Amino acid sequence: STYAYWVASTQSANNEVTAESRTYNISLDISPLYTDITLIPMNDSDALKGLKNSCYDKYHRGACNAYKIRVHDFDENLEYISGTINFKTEHMENISYTVLEETEENDLEKCTMIEEKNYCLGIETTHMEKETDQSIGNSYSVKGKNEKTLILVIWLTNLNENQNESDIGSYTAEVTISAGNGGQIKGTIAGVVQSDMQSEITP
Repeated sequence: STYAYWVASTQSANNEVTAESRTYNISLDISPLYTDITLIPMNDSDALKGLKNSCYDKYHRGACNAYKIRVHDFDENLEYISGTINFKTEHMENISYTVLEETEENDLEKCTMIEEKNYCLGIETTHMEKETDQSIGNSYSVKGKNEKTLILVIWLTNLNENQNESDIGSYTAEVTISAGNGGQIKGTIAGVVQSDMQSEITP
């Protein structure tokens, strides 16, 4: 765990400025949901469908990796959290990802049930830029809560061509969660790719 703090300033009637600091604890758990799956290229438009099928296509070939990101133990006065991901790869060029957040929203086109909880798309499909901090969500509301769960989905974008030379390799990624505009906490994930065949997802 780590903590974040920032200073809140107020002005009194006689124009004196006072300040107080607040400390917020925050913890992060990243756990495998559908991993240890050898990926094959998948159409970006099938990402949610792949997740709904436990990250396998209709031939039981690997379509994606998915991780549960659980942020917890923070103060209920915290208004929002945000996050970034930074990929390092070996012989992988065409990684894409998206994030779903636990929510009460119910939309079959962008939501799914995972472990009896409802998750909906929080960001659109994003293509990886190596060793660059990329957003996994700029503002997830957490006010009045002390826990927030996200699902990170990672796959290999299908280019409709042989991808052996560019996409048989491995990746690691560092996930950073920020408490509002204050402190941060980090975690790491990893995965492999070993095929260039296109994944076909069915409902």
